[in-house]
Amino acid sequence: MSICRKQEKAALSFEEWSFIATTHHPELGQLSDGDLSAARTRLREMHAKERDFTAHKGRVARGTAEPRGGSFPGTVERPRFRKQIFAQALRRVNREVERRAADAAWAASLEAQKAVLAGRRSAAARRPANLPTARLGKPARAGAPPRGHVSGRRVGSTSAQGKRAQARRDR
Repeated sequence: MSICRKQEKAALSFEEWSFIATTHHPELGQLSDGDLSAARTRLREMHAKERDFTAHKGRVARGTAEPRGGSFPGTVERPRFRKQIFAQALRRVNREVERRAADAAWAASLEAQKAVLAGRRSAAARRPANLPTARLGKPARAGAPPRGHVSGRRVGSTSAQGKRAQARRDR
């Protein structure tokens, strides 16, 4: 369940509300990384405090604990609602931290890919030109018989033999 800003403002003190307001969208993107981590820490503390109040009020309602005194009147609903406000603010801050980390990882990956591409391009530039040069070719193996030359007469007679053999089979 999302909580609108008007409900947040009604449930929180001015100091808490002014802090929670910075965790909403336009202001959240403008925070520095240091401010974001400080906000994360403070939100965790505020959420833990409300969690403890909620748990205590629940124990008082069940009759397993004594009330703390007159400074914290009411039912368990108000601290539970405030705890939800802090939890949602913490979720927004965590999402922003994760988004910034993903952006940084993507930028680092992009830089690494550009460096690899530049290295490949410079390696291709160092390759020698492909010009025709006189080479000796593959050296002959020791002990291999010399390759003979097959004359054109021999090649023609072989194909003629194949024709004659096929004609005999076809008859």
